[in-house]
Amino acid sequence: MEETLSLKEISKYETRIPLDLIRKDEPLSLERLTKEIKKEGIKEPITIRIREDGSRIVWDGLHRLIVAQDLGIKEIPVIYI
Repeated sequence: MEETLSLKEISKYETRIPLDLIRKDEPLSLERLTKEIKKEGIKEPITIRIREDGSRIVWDGLHRLIVAQDLGIKEIPVIYI
């Protein structure tokens, strides 16, 4: 199910990955993603997992969320899992 969610509702997010999976070229990737989102908007929804306590965690799409926040976008498409 796809839904649009206010960024205020998911501004507190948590994600954990092994540090060795983070590439050092991320600034270039974020620049490219920023240009793409400015031009075309967010084409692919971010994936949100809802915890038992009702809080939301970004499961996939953290970079899209960060770019959207930086660009001042108020709502983005999400998919709940």
